[in-house]
Amino acid sequence: MPEEQFIKISREILYNEIWEISAAGAAKKYNVPYAELLRLCKEVEIPIPPSGYWTKLNFGKLVEKSPLPLSSQSEVVLPINNVESRRSKRSATSKSTDNVNKDDNKSKIIDSEAGVAIQADTEGQSLDEVTDENNSQLTYRTVSGQWNTYNREKLYEEVWAKPVVQVAVQYGVSDVAIHKICKSLNVPVPPRGYWARIRAGEKIKKPPLPAAKGISEKTGLKTFEGTKVPTAPKQTLSFLTEDERQKVLLEADQIQLPDENAKLHNKIRAYHSKVKEWNKNDRKSEGAQRGFKNYTDRPPFLAGVISSETLPRVYRILDALYRQVEILGGSVNDDLSLQIRNEHVSLEISEAQDEIKHEITRQEAQELIIYEDAMRHNKWASKPNIRKYDYIFNGKLRICIRQSRYFRDSEKEKVESRLGDMLIELYEESEVVRKNREAYEEEKRREAEEKRLREERRNRYNEEVDKTAALTNMAQDYDMACKIRAYINALEPKVEMKDEKTAEFIDWAKKKADWFDPTVAREDELFGEREHEKNENEKALKKAGSYWW
Repeated sequence: MPEEQFIKISREILYNEIWEISAAGAAKKYNVPYAELLRLCKEVEIPIPPSGYWTKLNFGKLVEKSPLPLSSQSEVVLPINNVESRRSKRSATSKSTDNVNKDDNKSKIIDSEAGVAIQADTEGQSLDEVTDENNSQLTYRTVSGQWNTYNREKLYEEVWAKPVVQVAVQYGVSDVAIHKICKSLNVPVPPRGYWARIRAGEKIKKPPLPAAKGISEKTGLKTFEGTKVPTAPKQTLSFLTEDERQKVLLEADQIQLPDENAKLHNKIRAYHSKVKEWNKNDRKSEGAQRGFKNYTDRPPFLAGVISSETLPRVYRILDALYRQVEILGGSVNDDLSLQIRNEHVSLEISEAQDEIKHEITRQEAQELIIYEDAMRHNKWASKPNIRKYDYIFNGKLRICIRQSRYFRDSEKEKVESRLGDMLIELYEESEVVRKNREAYEEEKRREAEEKRLREERRNRYNEEVDKTAALTNMAQDYDMACKIRAYINALEPKVEMKDEKTAEFIDWAKKKADWFDPTVAREDELFGEREHEKNENEKALKKAGSYWW
């Protein structure tokens, strides 16, 4: 009777194995009956992944890992399936167990160190630990380079030590994924503009890590660095390569407003005089409403719709954006539009206006008196056009980059705090422009191709008409030649061929038949070659007038 064998393994190691390679995988790995493994896990309170856990994990979705509860038992004794052991080849650990069995016929137990050895020797299930350069503590774990296990406390330290986009690169996922993980683990993240304010020398207090509510770790699939995900959620700048995307996100996170006295971008300084000159010649009266819809001819960029007091602020915002665009390989045009990824991208900036009740001026009051006096004396007069409201610029900016999407000042924040988002929006707009341009070019190409095909068909049709008409004309000539020959054949038996004139006539008629016949195409001494392809009117024989020769 075969003796029973066991593996003694740490409860925490078994817990990690089950949540990294599944309960079935652990049972197969340690050669333990699956049902027995589940029963033992229930006894020692080791949680098992719920139904659908591995499916969600395989599709890159976030999953929750149930924590290992405290227990008085620190080890688990697993029975080995002897039948399977005899069928398979003996491993190094099995040989070690056999050597121990030779010395002792009782049930033998392999200690926890042997269990770890089995874990290390299992093919394709190695556990890699990745540590921070400045900290030997475990930052995150990956199984076979595909899965990340996020530790709540460590993640909190990381997102407050460097930008989320850099943490995302470290884990091999997107910054969107890191934000979602932090939210699910109740880990606070730096607000927008945090790193720009830190670089500016501002001291900001870091919020403490709240008490854990439920799980303290999560497992997720890596989304790049060689790992392919069946389906991935749409993310910001998804049309860029991961390397390009991370560069843009890093620049967006590092963007900051220049000092008030800093030298502006040379294109902005050159454009300043154009705006100043246009505003100087603006014929709208003071207090009139100024917006893009209020001008018959649209004014140049920044002209007419922004007050002179707010223009310096706008120039600083543009300076910050333009310099980051150039760092990323873009350029600035003379009209302050941009070339991003070889696409033409422009902005629309305007300043809001407050509506206040119009106070009648002295000149308007005089015009009104003249009008009313004329009405009293039954005289015709034009009623003065006096507006009800005046419009005053209030300093609140509205920056539109993409259609129906814009950034604007509010009571809580200024648009300067959204510079990073604006830079990202400019790149998103470049993709929209690219798609629209390619769609336009494709439409033009399609129209040109359709026009070419129509022209080609028209030419083929006309050519076919000409060829058919020519064929008909030649057939008519051939028919005439056949009639002449039939006449000659009918005439010859009935005439005296010895008559010289008759013989000459028949010879002449045969030659004319050959002249009409397109298959012979004989050249006539007087008529020349007959143009068989032409119609009857064009080929009709006409007498020549005087001096025709």
